Amino acid sequence: MKCITVLYPSKDNEDFNFDFYKKRHAKLIEEILGTALARTEIRRGLPGPDGKLPPHIATITFWIRDWDAYEKAMAARAAELIAEVPLFSKQPPTFQVDELVYEYPG
Repeated sequence: MKCITVLYPSKDNEDFNFDFYKKRHAKLIEEILGTALARTEIRRGLPGPDGKLPPHIATITFWIRDWDAYEKAMAARAAELIAEVPLFSKQPPTFQVDELVYEYPG
């Protein structure tokens, strides 16, 4: 399985709109990816013990079960997702694609 991690920086982005992301943007991603998407995680970065902001205010992970279907869906509708970013974030994200090599079932 592969996953895509989307990182939104904290700097100049204190007003990141988690409600919009959860209620609108994540739902749009889920609609676009359909069964290619296995799981979505949205995490809020918390200040460290020194009170400083974390490097990223939001870390979102999408677990992809069907990479080919993901690529087809994104080719068709990525622009729609990119257009929404200014509605919830003052800063553009960075992305990382990973392949799962180990998982502890807990």
